[in-house]
Amino acid sequence: MFYLKEFFKCIGESPIRGASFLLFSCLLALGLTHRPWLAAGIEQLTPEKMVSPYFVAVVDGTVDTLKVKSLLSRLPGVVAVDDKESERSRSKLRTLVGELGSDYAVDASLLDFKSLRVVMSSSLSAESLDFVRGQVVKLGGADHVTATDIKYPEITGVMKAHPFYSFLATAGDWGAVGIVAVLWVVCFWLCYDVFRSRAYLIEKFQRKKFVAAKCIAAGLTLVYALFTAVGIWNGTLKVADSLILFMVFSVFWTFSMQEWRWKPTL
Repeated sequence: MFYLKEFFKCIGESPIRGASFLLFSCLLALGLTHRPWLAAGIEQLTPEKMVSPYFVAVVDGTVDTLKVKSLLSRLPGVVAVDDKESERSRSKLRTLVGELGSDYAVDASLLDFKSLRVVMSSSLSAESLDFVRGQVVKLGGADHVTATDIKYPEITGVMKAHPFYSFLATAGDWGAVGIVAVLWVVCFWLCYDVFRSRAYLIEKFQRKKFVAAKCIAAGLTLVYALFTAVGIWNGTLKVADSLILFMVFSVFWTFSMQEWRWKPTL
């Protein structure tokens, strides 16, 4: 208990560095003891899961669009159905015909159509998205309805081009764990002098040995035991992940097993 108390006293001597070290120790332990949850969370961070996919269905005048909209709105995963772009589409067509010259004319029936934009939930699978699209064609008839492929807002292209998302798509949950591990190592070294200075004073005046090593071990053991227990309770802990966490903590803890000399805390 003495060394655990000293661990938190060391953390308190430099609040920013100490809090960062404790935070990333917990995040690293959480990531490795709950890796299935982490993998599921990263999957939700993909551009396709963060925006609402949609498709546009063009229906001719023989189709009852009110009925189609009503039936579509009842399908699970359909967020919205609107025909706000219908007039804009007809206007573009008229403009195009006008640019072709007076020799060209368009039958009035060709302008009797509506564009339905069907927005769906990002939680739907690819099969479910295709099912909704197929229902539109089925409701109106293949001869009267034309539906585009499933599309995503343009922001998905920008997001996919970002190195962060490219990294997550390639490395997945292990990539996130790796980032946290690197930050934890940085925080460990930033707190190194705090533990070293306090350990020197205790060893000098209380005749104790390896105080810093024991303080760090007490703190990391608490974090390890706490998150391992929670991982077992939640059913997310894997033996290999638990061993990796133990090895990471142990390898860097061994650096504290040395003769301490006075060095003031920055």
